Amino acid sequence: MQEVQARLKFNNHCLGNRRDKRVSKMLRDPSGKAMFLATWWKSIMVYSAKVLNRYHELAKKIDWDPVVEGRTGEYKRFYKRSSYTVHEAFFPGDVIAVNAVLPPGLSIDDFHRLLSVAGTYRGISPYGHDERYGTFEVISVNTRKRVPVDVKVDEELDVIKK
Repeated sequence: MQEVQARLKFNNHCLGNRRDKRVSKMLRDPSGKAMFLATWWKSIMVYSAKVLNRYHELAKKIDWDPVVEGRTGEYKRFYKRSSYTVHEAFFPGDVIAVNAVLPPGLSIDDFHRLLSVAGTYRGISPYGHDERYGTFEVISVNTRKRVPVDVKVDEELDVIKK
């Protein structure tokens, strides 16, 4: 198993769908970061495996971190000439980072290939998973490097416990 981080650049808008008073928002974790559920990623990766006719079982076994790194803004989606809905959104050109754990047998290159096909044809967006919203290109996929825990933090915890 290997933990990786993928950096993705959106080609079109990725829209939130959780209706609030005036804005359709992204799903958020307790710290306020946007979330894309693992089931959404699995869906587009299974589709990608079908397109490539490879990695069918491995695509289902990828573990996804639902929290994505990136900044959102507000987007007005017009459905009539003067009527629109405001969505929290990632815009074309915005870059996000998503983390995943690859199952044994799936290399970083294979994962990159699967993710590229998924981003081209399906995209990822809470508002809808099709070519209209959230299509992306893969900028990079790298082994995830975790920041070591600071020794001072451990010492502070020991003091709190006593």
